[in-house]
Amino acid sequence: MSSILDALTCLAIGCFLFPLGAWGRSHVNTLVVDAIQGEERAQRIAVLRRGATTCQVVAGVFVAVAFFLLSTR
Repeated sequence: MSSILDALTCLAIGCFLFPLGAWGRSHVNTLVVDAIQGEERAQRIAVLRRGATTCQVVAGVFVAVAFFLLSTR
């Protein structure tokens, strides 16, 4: 029973992180304050894009672990 709960927890986290990363990537230009201009704005946009991509990659890892836990049960 514990491995099923672990798998469901991993799946839930993955299902939360992937849309969060997709939303972050699509709204990155509006998330950075317009008052910041130039190179600093570009750097902050790059950081947010990298974070959003990381959310999506980690979500994929969580989903893969969930399926692995379910398949080994």
